[in-house]
Amino acid sequence: MALAFRKPDTVTPDAWCHLILRRCGLTFRDTQVPTVLGYLHEQMRASGIASERRYYEQLVNEPDNGPEWAALVEHLLNHETSFFRHPRSFDVLRTHILPELRDARGGGSRLNFWSAGCSTGQEAYSLAMVAMDDGDLHGDFTVWGGDISRQAIDIARRGRYGPRAIAGVPETYRDRFVRSAGAGPEYEIVDELRRRVRFTAINLVAACGASLNYDVIFCHNVLIYMAPIAVSQIVALLATRLALGGYLLLGPGEGPAERPAALEPVTVNGVRMFRRRSQVPAAVRSC
Repeated sequence: MALAFRKPDTVTPDAWCHLILRRCGLTFRDTQVPTVLGYLHEQMRASGIASERRYYEQLVNEPDNGPEWAALVEHLLNHETSFFRHPRSFDVLRTHILPELRDARGGGSRLNFWSAGCSTGQEAYSLAMVAMDDGDLHGDFTVWGGDISRQAIDIARRGRYGPRAIAGVPETYRDRFVRSAGAGPEYEIVDELRRRVRFTAINLVAACGASLNYDVIFCHNVLIYMAPIAVSQIVALLATRLALGGYLLLGPGEGPAERPAALEPVTVNGVRMFRRRSQVPAAVRSC
């Protein structure tokens, strides 16, 4: 009589790390792996799943927007962000990019900005403040914010922040776009600005193939948490979402090792960015 093969209950750390890399793009140093495994086991217990193998297989078969992935991702992500992080990028947006885009547009269609990996929304609102302050735009723009964390997106949509966060907003913008939320030491983004910012939960690794023609994409401090192969994949995806002549700004020191297809490196006042100058190859558009 043949004996039935029984899978061991445990899953190797390499298998967990490979799954997370493939589904989220996140990679971890060897010293971080025990912490990651601790998060996994904590989420297993919270979900009432006793078998590590069964939990692993459930995640393998669950879509990216499934409840277990959503819960696990909240453990793994670092939501550190701030208003006007990397101020020189916003200065270049104000002094170089917006004037160029206005001239190219010639008073035509509205401009679209994307904060990719927006966390709790400060970067998206910072983009909106700079665009709203440009009188020649006449408020004819939309800022889109996307992040894999649903909890972060909920906070972003509320647009409420504490004094420490608001301190990062330059005074000229703070006076115009921030107000007291009433009870307690909390502040909120004014409705005039919030109406121009839209947030959605999105997994950058899985969201291949779309082309939404954004004029400017900010993707700051997202790629530093990802493996090189995921970085290349995401930058290629972001290229497909840029309009011709549009700009992609990454965080200092971030970016792929190779030059992305269809993107031209540009440096202005020490800020390195990419401008889309040609069509994205079909192989990239269907990644």
